[in-house]
Amino acid sequence: MSPRSMRAARFHGGSIGLRIDEVPWPEPGPQDVVVRVRACGICGSDVHFLEGMPVPAPLPVTLGHEPAGIVEAIGSEVRDWKPGDRVAVHLGIGCGSCATCKGDNPTACRQIRSPGLHFDGAFADAIRVPQSCLVRVPDGVSLTAAALATDCVTSPFHALRCRGRLAPGETVAVIGAGGLGLMAVSLARVLGAARVLAVDLSPVALERARKAGADECIQIRKGEDAAPQLQLRTGGGADLAIECVGIPETVSTGVCSLRPGGRLVVVGVGMQPPRIGLPQALFCVGELSVIGSFASHIGDLAEVLRLEAERRIDIDAAISHRLPLERVGEGLEMLRSRSQEPQRIVVEIGP
Repeated sequence: MSPRSMRAARFHGGSIGLRIDEVPWPEPGPQDVVVRVRACGICGSDVHFLEGMPVPAPLPVTLGHEPAGIVEAIGSEVRDWKPGDRVAVHLGIGCGSCATCKGDNPTACRQIRSPGLHFDGAFADAIRVPQSCLVRVPDGVSLTAAALATDCVTSPFHALRCRGRLAPGETVAVIGAGGLGLMAVSLARVLGAARVLAVDLSPVALERARKAGADECIQIRKGEDAAPQLQLRTGGGADLAIECVGIPETVSTGVCSLRPGGRLVVVGVGMQPPRIGLPQALFCVGELSVIGSFASHIGDLAEVLRLEAERRIDIDAAISHRLPLERVGEGLEMLRSRSQEPQRIVVEIGP
């Protein structure tokens, strides 16, 4: 490999799929920063692309949208960053000028651009990103933890605090105790929930949820609706439910698990239409809310990294598998098939 090239896991689509290619080392534009990647989390969205969900970027594209690393080079107009800075890369970059961005919903911007989705991502030795998406990693926080914080932790944080408006003393039901759900359990406790209940098919996932702070864990069989048990165990329904699976059935479970006036925040990303699961009259009389949530604000990432630095959460403890870049395909298949009971899988690159 020449000094001006690097490795990158490129998604080509079709029969080629994902392949480790040698590509040119990125050069920064005037307002860009080149980050030498140290870690990048593997996300369910990466798996969905391999399964046929359209990728917004032209192919081939380097996947990976949960990175952290070291600033390698800066553009001519960059003033706030310098080589050697430890940084995490925030997922969403809105246009900053539309009504959606100005209304404090930048992740819903129709012109949003994200690494690994709209331009080359971080399953690579280095990534070029706009300086506006960088957040400084505090001392004492590992770059691996910072990588997972960019999406896996900030997404449930944003769902609980910004979209669900969790209030201290409320009861929270977390539906799906995988990577996102497990962090939702931990964060709900940190944000003041009085009771947290977790629902999943897997006893391993539920045991992890219990250790993360769940008061009660409900194991269900495939096709079983957990709403009756959630209603019973909460004494009339949860104040806030967080759906972390992304299928119509679990959205319905979330709605039907709420008390009157309760809120469901849907975090799981799926391609099927969601299902309410209640007659419209009951949905209206109960004044229930169903709220979508996607990614996070850049301020959420800074706050999550602060919580990690203060040891109020433990992101590193959520990592079940660490793989080198050459094995990223193996990690994606592990997540797709759920083999070896993965919790969070992270690709670690370099020393």
